[in-house]
Amino acid sequence: MNRRLVLKQLAMATAGAMLLPACGVDPKKVSIALNHLNITGDEEDLLADIADTIIPATNTPGAKTVGAHLFTLVMVDDCLSKEEQEKYLSGMRSFNDKTKELYGKSFTKASPEDRLQQLTSLEKDAEKLPEDLKTFYSRTRQFVVQGYTQSQHFLTDIKPYQLVPGPHFKGCIPVTEQNPA
Repeated sequence: MNRRLVLKQLAMATAGAMLLPACGVDPKKVSIALNHLNITGDEEDLLADIADTIIPATNTPGAKTVGAHLFTLVMVDDCLSKEEQEKYLSGMRSFNDKTKELYGKSFTKASPEDRLQQLTSLEKDAEKLPEDLKTFYSRTRQFVVQGYTQSQHFLTDIKPYQLVPGPHFKGCIPVTEQNPA
């Protein structure tokens, strides 16, 4: 047997073995790197749909457009304890099934009007929900609103950020009874 032929075949087999794991990976990956959470692309899409329902796009961009759902994932990944993260993920993974059980349609397959109705009903019946689902929805709502109000769009177009004390400060005027600044 020719030694060069064996080395070529061995190199090809090694390269094939290295590429093989990449062939079986889920094509829908999460768009950001997370340290502690292990979620799928479908779960990220669910979170984006919830964010878009909480703050929908009108003549201004909605929460999904400004990336508030990604902010939510980062906050859960970085700021919650391990137990809270597990409870959050458990609630996220049971959310679609629970909405299908309660309303007849899963959240991801529902129309925007039905999604709004489902979230409104979930808020009204929050005491009847399992603990992990309550944790998931309340944290998601909190972080989506926080992410939207801290987005570049919000701080430049809706409520422009001004450095404190801002242009209205007049430091050279003494404070008196007639002029309470």
